Amino acid sequence: MSNLSRELVFLILQFLDEEKFKHTVHKLEQEFGFFFNMKYFEEMVLGGEWEEVEKYLSGFTKVDDNRYSMKIFFEIRKHDRTRAVEILVKDLKVFSSFNDDLFKEITQLLTLDNFRENE
Repeated sequence: MSNLSRELVFLILQFLDEEKFKHTVHKLEQEFGFFFNMKYFEEMVLGGEWEEVEKYLSGFTKVDDNRYSMKIFFEIRKHDRTRAVEILVKDLKVFSSFNDDLFKEITQLLTLDNFRENE
């Protein structure tokens, strides 16, 4: 993208921000991938909006771009506990056909902060 194009995009982003089109601004930032809004990113992280955090970040880097990208995506996904529990429950569902009590016990362990402390 040429310098002129970048400047035009920046002016458009600035205009949209001043006119309070916040959602549009952040979608364009993500799509163009060259203006990372740290304040917006921080607000989403503090608000626990992990899916949006990952989507926004994906406009600038991919998980396999480098080790720093991998690390930040790991940290983001680590905090999305609800999604992690859903995935694990779905994957552990196989055990319910063999032993339903074992399956219930395993899924109950997922709700604990540290399952190693459970007897």
